[in-house]
Amino acid sequence: MNFFIALIIAVLFGTGIYLVLHRDILKVAFGFGLISHAVNIFIVASGILQGNLVPIIVTKINENAGFIFTDDIAGRVLGPVVTGYTEDGLYADPLPQALVLTAIVISLATTAVLLTLAYHIDREFGTTDTEALGRMKG
Repeated sequence: MNFFIALIIAVLFGTGIYLVLHRDILKVAFGFGLISHAVNIFIVASGILQGNLVPIIVTKINENAGFIFTDDIAGRVLGPVVTGYTEDGLYADPLPQALVLTAIVISLATTAVLLTLAYHIDREFGTTDTEALGRMKG
């Protein structure tokens, strides 16, 4: 499973880099989109390799699990903290999932700006080829 995820990430990232190196602005925009998807999958995959459960406690807790449900500011502990195993297994880290949600919104906005820019360049100059646009400025 880990090899399959790594292969998907490599293919998306490689295809994105290939598209970014083109002269067409639309291909560059789609390349940035693929790179952002590859990075998002990488971040999510790095968070789920430790476990497969959501970080919400819904089952009965084992007494030996080591859960702390109270805040101890003097001891620098903010609960709930999972320090051991439960009967179901390890919990997944929720931080990468939250980071990816933010990254998806940012990449959507960036892609929208790039596509809008490409649309306006195409309407104004009749092409999205960067080399042809460079010849027009002279």
